[in-house]
Amino acid sequence: MPPKRGGGPGRGGPRGGGVGRGRGGTQHFGGQNTPAAHIASVGVKRPSHGKSGKEVGIITNHFEMRLESPIIHHYDAVGAEPEKVLPRRVTEELYQKLKSLHPQIFGEAAYDGRKNLYSPNRFPFDGDIQEYQITLSPAPAPGAPPGREPKMHRIRITKTHQEINPEVLRRYVIGQASHDNDVTVAINCLNVAVAMLPGENDRFSSNGKSVFVPEGAKVLGSGLSCWRGYFQSVRPTLGRMVINVDISTGLMYSEGNLLDVARSFFRRTDPGFACVTVPMREADRRNFSKFLDNVKIITAHADSKKTAMKPRGIKRVLPTSAKLTTFKLGNGQEQTVQQYYETTYGKKLRFPDTVCIEVGSGAYLPMEICSIVGGQIRNSQPPPELTKDVVEFATKKPAERLADIRKSLHILGYGTSKYLKAFGATVESQPMKLMSRVLQPPTLEYAVKKQVVVASGAGTWNMDHHKFFRPATVAGWAIMVFAKPQFWPNGKVMEVATAFAGACTDAGIGGLKGPGTNPVIDYADPQKTIQDALKALGMKHKTEKGIIPSLLLIILPTNSTQIYREVKFFGDVEFGVATQCMLETKCYKRLRDGTQGPADGQYYQNLALKINVKLGGINVVPTLPSTANIIGDPREPTLIMGADAIHPAPGAEGRPSYTAVVGSVDTLCSKYVATCRAQTSGQEIIDDMEDMTRSILSDFIGYKAKVENKPGVLPKRIIMYRDGVSEGQFAHVIEHEIPKIKAACKAHNISAKLTFVVVGKRHHVRFFPEGSAGSDRTGNCIAGTVVDQGISHPVEYDFYLQSHAGLLGTSRPAHYNVLLDENNMGPDHLQQLTYTLCHVYARSTRSVSIPGKALLAMLLVALAADIALDFMISPNLLAMHNVSSRDHHKFMPPFSTDADIVCSRSANHYDPKGPFRPDAYDPASSGKQRLADAKSHYRQPHAVSRTRMYFS
Repeated sequence: MPPKRGGGPGRGGPRGGGVGRGRGGTQHFGGQNTPAAHIASVGVKRPSHGKSGKEVGIITNHFEMRLESPIIHHYDAVGAEPEKVLPRRVTEELYQKLKSLHPQIFGEAAYDGRKNLYSPNRFPFDGDIQEYQITLSPAPAPGAPPGREPKMHRIRITKTHQEINPEVLRRYVIGQASHDNDVTVAINCLNVAVAMLPGENDRFSSNGKSVFVPEGAKVLGSGLSCWRGYFQSVRPTLGRMVINVDISTGLMYSEGNLLDVARSFFRRTDPGFACVTVPMREADRRNFSKFLDNVKIITAHADSKKTAMKPRGIKRVLPTSAKLTTFKLGNGQEQTVQQYYETTYGKKLRFPDTVCIEVGSGAYLPMEICSIVGGQIRNSQPPPELTKDVVEFATKKPAERLADIRKSLHILGYGTSKYLKAFGATVESQPMKLMSRVLQPPTLEYAVKKQVVVASGAGTWNMDHHKFFRPATVAGWAIMVFAKPQFWPNGKVMEVATAFAGACTDAGIGGLKGPGTNPVIDYADPQKTIQDALKALGMKHKTEKGIIPSLLLIILPTNSTQIYREVKFFGDVEFGVATQCMLETKCYKRLRDGTQGPADGQYYQNLALKINVKLGGINVVPTLPSTANIIGDPREPTLIMGADAIHPAPGAEGRPSYTAVVGSVDTLCSKYVATCRAQTSGQEIIDDMEDMTRSILSDFIGYKAKVENKPGVLPKRIIMYRDGVSEGQFAHVIEHEIPKIKAACKAHNISAKLTFVVVGKRHHVRFFPEGSAGSDRTGNCIAGTVVDQGISHPVEYDFYLQSHAGLLGTSRPAHYNVLLDENNMGPDHLQQLTYTLCHVYARSTRSVSIPGKALLAMLLVALAADIALDFMISPNLLAMHNVSSRDHHKFMPPFSTDADIVCSRSANHYDPKGPFRPDAYDPASSGKQRLADAKSHYRQPHAVSRTRMYFS
């Protein structure tokens, strides 16, 4: 049975009074902030608010909204033929035409572009229903050939039984009403109202809750541009309604003549249009056709007076030119496209040898008369070569971001919107100010109980002169060079080996320095069989040293993704040997004094962090008090888990989703194992949660018995950090995933209490320091900033934690929602534990933004689907993160972080020489068959690798 939702009555309540300070942060609905006993919730109701930490004032990107509106009337606006579903573009155009014809009725109504119409006034309809006939097609341009008859649309508007009373929101945000359909409709109504004014501006483009403006756009090349956008969302928070406003980024099709866009797409600098001149390479034509799919164009013929008024969508790029493409006229006569346009419009085509396009109506058009309409959003990932430019455009320093958010209110028009005025809604002109708390950072323990006290708010520490808590020992090592041998003589390789061995030895790793410990070195052609070369290297080491090496160091050339996969499959899956890859441009480079040499010590120290855990060691552990006495207590063995699912990007047809679960196995929750699965594309709920949890529990029990000599020890507490679940999926997680975790426990006769926490990263909440006391050197709020009042959920147990120090742009806090808490962890304990776990991510001496288990799970599943940068991070997501993919792992919590990494590495579990390619797509293969293939060909890690953090 799934756990009972909502838990028991609220245990305690918030500290009284308002939570804001200054204008825009003091007024709210008031009343009781503690949820009443009868209030239902999806997850756990808030037990109380946290109190630990130093109070620091901050600014957030929320603006308080006040409501004094009368009853709002809700109407269904649909076509008279409900079986015919019109595109949103058409329905919005129909509504604008309807409003222009009847402004006295619809002038202040808000329409969502689909079927919902909201009005502060009841429409004067007989029987609350009215039907209209609307014609959209404009008259043909002068001189243009006759077209089809204008199409008549019948629209029926019907009043629903639901009337929206703002009182339901007032009661909800003060904890006196449950979240029901009335609350949902009221919030949707306000979101539609705030979007109306900017949505009517023809210069703007919108996508969901973001409005994009052309000012300050950046041309990227490849037929694409970046536009600045403004995200807005009305949300209920504790004691008030607010609008969350943030900066976003839109990837747009470049406006202009289609031939010029073609040159940009193919990145051609030579004059002319050879890239789209027949004969055109078939691969190029398919790629360009896919790029232009459904892109809207207008056509210009002999002069500007003969410009087609209505945009048309591109269906495909033809393989033939205007000179050769033929079609039949109405009289049955056949003509080429060139003949038709020159006869009809009396002007010769300048480029008749360029390929034609086909539009949705079936007409063939020469490219030179077509122009792409501006402001069209491309809903896919930027090409890899443009990602850096997109990140740079999206990145905003905190002060700049806050200034832009303040300026955006003029564009969003809260003070001038006739719709908000009619709905009785007013929005504060200044962002809210909140009181945050800065948590005390943990004390970390290295070898021989040497402790490092992390400076408050620093988010980073130095492990110089400290050795790993449990250093590993290397039993022989070898180096394989896949880079060109002429650039890597033996002496240069030994320089790298010496730097690597020195850094590892300084950190406590044994077996790399001393008599007889020099590595065996070999070279291989990357064009030949990688696995055979690595086997030969292992046998060479055995011949010379008498043992098979336990560590392989690999020097890779640039653009070596395939080699990397083969190396990881060889080491992680086939033979259980630790491998560490290094790019030749990273491990040996030009130094500050102008000479060439091994990279600086920090590079090799970072490699040592990864090597130690790959070999079974433990880098660092938190002290017991730093975890609120939750981790390390022998009386209450604790298992901390992370889980994530990652999905292929839009357009990546046929690719499955991948899921990962990560769990700790040692007493100090610093050593963990992982398991990964393929599942139905796009599905977030983890189907195999029970089986994957049983696997983690088996490893936990086995490690306790075999390594810690504690047979029979079972976990009494399980704390799960679940990454990637949206608010709308919380109920599904409670109904499907939590029972499966409990079933896995039951299979092992485990009666552990479960705390299940969802970690959210894809949101638009930002914090800005109000003064220097709460600011780090980048202008961000300092690490450890936690907020659980002011913008938290009106009823449920949640908090925001910015656990990492800023590096690039504006930091984004993680949002934690507690869906189940059988351990009765109060806010102070849970927040402190979570913050501490963000400091024990094995690959870094910086705190990360979410617990490391979830991050490792994500990265492991990402590579399963070969989701590299261009498939992992969308343009809007890049803007939300304001970080590069290189730094992505630094901004997530440790256990959540580990799950991310597990996800991203899953592609390495397919045999590179086998029949299944995770990054390939066979149009002849069904999605069901591809999923079956993905599951059957996925290889679990080698038994030795499984007991170690091979995914680090």
